[in-house]
Amino acid sequence: MKIFAVNGSPNTKKGMTHILMETFLEGAREAGAEVETVFLQKKKIQYCIGCYKCWVTTPGVCVHKDDMPELLEKLRGADYLVIGTPLYVDGMTAQTKTFLDRMIPLSDPHFEFVDGHYRHPRRYGENPPGVVLVSVCGFYERDNFGGLIDHMERMCRNMQSRFVGAVVRPSSYIFTLEEILAEPIKEIKEAARRAGRELIEKGTLSPQVLDDVARDYLPKKAFLGGSNDFWDRCIKAGKFLNL
Repeated sequence: MKIFAVNGSPNTKKGMTHILMETFLEGAREAGAEVETVFLQKKKIQYCIGCYKCWVTTPGVCVHKDDMPELLEKLRGADYLVIGTPLYVDGMTAQTKTFLDRMIPLSDPHFEFVDGHYRHPRRYGENPPGVVLVSVCGFYERDNFGGLIDHMERMCRNMQSRFVGAVVRPSSYIFTLEEILAEPIKEIKEAARRAGRELIEKGTLSPQVLDDVARDYLPKKAFLGGSNDFWDRCIKAGKFLNL
């Protein structure tokens, strides 16, 4: 079982996205998966310019000469695509969106009628990989991920891929408080590993394991006071202290 994972955080290994995503992927490896991770920030991926040459002039081949063709080949050989992104303005990062936009060469421009809706057929005919979203945010409430998850579900329907589920962690800066919240962090990480194992062993992500990853550990008032104190310290120091 092959997983191709793309991390769209501009902070690469320094970010909370990496902590959650790598823990999830550890579980997948434990279950026997072959995993390859790419940090999109480190790749040269130009914006889609909407020229449609990959559809009508050089079918399946983009006009840009960058790293994207290599990534598309890795994607085509994967059983699962794991997309990691922090929540930015209720959605994904620019790096993640650019990667997804540039997947258009995998589609054929013609239409077909699928489950009562017009879709583009896949150019190469193989079964598309299942898609897992891994995301973090600094907000307290889990429902902040609603727009991003809806986007991913719609994208998967349009590309005729299976959306497996979303492994999300609100109030993700809890990962930086290991000295005082060691046990809750241990529980969150074990739940993320369990989710990775479930993906490979069952092909699904249970509601229980996703709830365990996203579980509240801090009272709302404590979260509010601690968060504002943290940002006051960042402002005083003139830098973001967690990087």
